[in-house]
Formats: sequence, structure tokens, C-alpha cells
Amino acid sequence: MIFVFYITLFLFIFAHGLYFNGIDNDFFARLIVGKTFFQTGGLLEWDFLSYTPTHRFVDHEWGSSLVFYFLQSHFGDMGLLIFKAIIYFFAFFFITKIILLHNKEEKMHFLPFWFLINIIPAILFTTLRCQCFTFFFFTLWLYTLERARVQNETRLLWILPATMIVWANMHGGCVAGFGLIFLYILGEFLNKKPFKKYIITLFLCLAVLFINPYGLEYLKFLFGAITLNREFITEWQPTLSVLGIKYHFKFILFLIFFLFLFLAYVIKFKPDFKKTDKTKALILFVTFLMALKSIRLQPFFIFSIGAFCYSDFYKLFSKKLPARTDNLKEIFFLVLISFFTLNTIAFRGLKCVMWDYPIMEIDFLKANKIQGNLLCEFHDGSYAAYKLYPDNLIFMDGKYEEVYPNELIYMLKDINLANKGFREKINKYKTDIIVVTKSYKIFEELKKDKDFALLINSPKYALFLRKELIRKDFKTPSGSAKYYTDTKFDTNINWSLKNEN
Repeated sequence: MIFVFYITLFLFIFAHGLYFNGIDNDFFARLIVGKTFFQTGGLLEWDFLSYTPTHRFVDHEWGSSLVFYFLQSHFGDMGLLIFKAIIYFFAFFFITKIILLHNKEEKMHFLPFWFLINIIPAILFTTLRCQCFTFFFFTLWLYTLERARVQNETRLLWILPATMIVWANMHGGCVAGFGLIFLYILGEFLNKKPFKKYIITLFLCLAVLFINPYGLEYLKFLFGAITLNREFITEWQPTLSVLGIKYHFKFILFLIFFLFLFLAYVIKFKPDFKKTDKTKALILFVTFLMALKSIRLQPFFIFSIGAFCYSDFYKLFSKKLPARTDNLKEIFFLVLISFFTLNTIAFRGLKCVMWDYPIMEIDFLKANKIQGNLLCEFHDGSYAAYKLYPDNLIFMDGKYEEVYPNELIYMLKDINLANKGFREKINKYKTDIIVVTKSYKIFEELKKDKDFALLINSPKYALFLRKELIRKDFKTPSGSAKYYTDTKFDTNINWSLKNEN
């Protein structure tokens, strides 16, 4: 019945991905990079979308851009949603393979527990993001390292440097792979077992890291990105911070549940901690600290629990059932999830939707061909640039450490909070248009500003325009949700047309 289990798992992941089918804020920047590559044959070395200072564009996600643009341009929303389901499915597939490495005789009874831990990454990262490649490679590496350790299949370690070539060009999260190998070196040293093979693998992975379009500069960027302070980015906040608890309280519940199961296991089985597998303990402990340090790092802890703790927790509840009853249980879950999947398709459709974007404000600028420099939230910048270039250049977007000097995000914070001197900062780079989140103080300040006028006032956002740019023939936005969904990937960026001219 293992085949039935995997079918059920894929359907659940696919349906959950349909239910949370919004588009990530930085996805539009990925489409711009991908489109540029396919139409010109080269990567962007400098940002052309901003009116503020920029530096050379070292894009650690350029490979993801190619994949995303290819899927979107050839297969549309359906291609993106199916790809998201496939890559998440394989991440969990490798976790189940790790479980089976340690439980060869035990039949797979994953479903009740897997539904719990499968839903957590879906809540954290529901959209298609470059991080999905890191999740895929992290679990693949974890499985490969465990096979090499448990079954002494050292020859499989070639997979790591081979896939590092791809991983490093897909997402800067490849540094998690180096951390994983280091934990295996340290863990096996403490276990008093051979660890030389992991050291050799680590150096091979470091060597192939130079296979990228930027050479040594890419390594410098990775080091800078690791040490960068991202205090204003929600997903980089500590899990136990106010923002972490407010927006990701379900992970807190998961963490409490995990600690409860761990305590129950200790009380019931009284394990000898002196005989603890040091590699397993290190991975769990380090990923636990990572999860506490940042919301963004929580999935690594979740994957580690699935790989190393499922079998222990299963013993708390396991009860041998007759084979026929067991098979009926598997089929019941398949039917239940199949119904859930079909129901989700019927009500949600195979569409990516626009969540939490200033769509009316951007559409107003586009429809009226209002030219000028646009300041908006950095996480809305990629969408604005994708929709409005070349009529409008943006202040900054989510690629801030890849393109912009670090002080620019502090300047944007001062503007949003209307801190002292915010008007001077607005005028420093000649800002003509401002799209603000109404919860920020800048909204109230701009309403009484002598240079700007309020044109659009939607539930969350507001559009302000310099008064000298106002015309009497402005068109009003459509306001139709279907219109915004159907036209979300429309853009004037087209290098093939420029080449023809």
C-alpha cells in the first residue's frame, strides 16, 4: 500500500497548494530576470528598474528565474501550481525514505502524523518561491548523507557536489548544505565513527561553488547575505518575537506539540542519552535553534523532525492492526484526500491569484500612462516594476541586498514612519508617485502635504501623486478581481521587440 500512501501525499500537497495559491511578492522580479535571459541570452548585471543608487547585480536566484519564467510563459498558472506540488512532494518523499532507512521492517503508517507536519511548510511558504529549491536539495542531501552513514554507501556522496552546482545557482540557501555536511562531520566524530569521507565531500562542494556566472564575487555575496541584518523583514524575525507569534502562531503550536511528544517519549521509554546518536541530536538541536532565530528557517527544523523523530513518536501510538483493516485505513485516507483535492479544484480553480498587492493603484498608473519615479513598499516593488516599466522606475524592491546599498532600506523605513526629515528623503531622488500602506504614519502626513494629492484610497493602500502631474482625463481602475487575476502577468518589458526596433 506504499503506492497508495504516496498518491495520497501528492494529492494533499497539490490541494493545499491550490488553497494557498497567492503569488509571492518577489516572483515578478524572477520573471523579469528569466524573460531577459530567454530574450537576450544573458543575465542582468545591473538593475534597470530603479531610480535610486544600485550596485552590480549578483543574482543568487538566477537559475530559479529561468525555471519560473519558462513554466509561466509556456504553461501558465497550471504549470506553476503543478511544479510547486511536485517539488514539495519530493522534499517529503526523501523524508519518508530516511524514515524507512531506520525502519526496514515497519510498515509505513505515516498519514496521520504526516498531515500534521506537511501542513506547516504550506502555511509558512504557500507560494512558489526560490526557497522551494533549497527545501528540495536539503532533503535530498539529508537522505544521501543518511544512506552513506547508515548503509555505508560512500559512493553516493558524489551526489552532493554534483547537485551543489545546480543548488548554488538556484538559491543562496545552498549554504544550508554546507552546514549539514559540517554537522555530519562533527556528529560522526562524537559518535567515534569514520568521518573523513564527509570532509572530502565538503571540500568538493566548496570547489564546485565557483561554477556560477559571477565567480568569486558570488562567494563574497553569499558571505555578506549570511551576515546581513534583516531587522525590517517580517520573515527574518525571531519566531518568538511579536511578529513571529502574530503571523506564525501555528508553528508555535506545532513546537509545543513536538515538545509534548518528546517529553512523553522520555517518560515512557526512559532512553539512555549517553547512547544517543550524536549526529541526529546535533541536526535536531541546530535546526531547532535556527527555527527560533528566524521564521524563515523554521522548515529545516520541520524536515529534521520528520526524518529523525517520526519513528520515535510513532512508538507512542503504534498498535498492530489486522492487514485488512490497515489496508482499508490507507484507502479511506486516499478517498478522503481525493475528495478534498477535487473540492479544492472546483472552488479555487487552477489559478494563481493576487493577494495583498496595490493592484488598483498600479492599474491606475498603467491605464493613465502616468510617468515618474515611484516609491512603494519594497516588497511591492517587483510587482510595480514588472507592470509599469518603462513609464515608472521604482525606489527599491525585494532584491535589496543583491542590488541596493543597505542604507536605502533604512531610508524607506524613515519615510514610511514619517520620521524626522522624511520629506527631504522623498525629494532626494525626485520621487513623483507614492503608493503607501495606510497603516503607516506617512499616509496621514501625505494627506496634508502641499506637494502631493491623494488619488486612490483602497482598503489597504493609497496612491499619492505630485500635484503638477494631475490631469482631468484620468481613467478609474477596473475594480474587477477577475480582471486583475487574468492580467497579472501582463507587462511592457519585452527585449525581443526592442531588438527588432
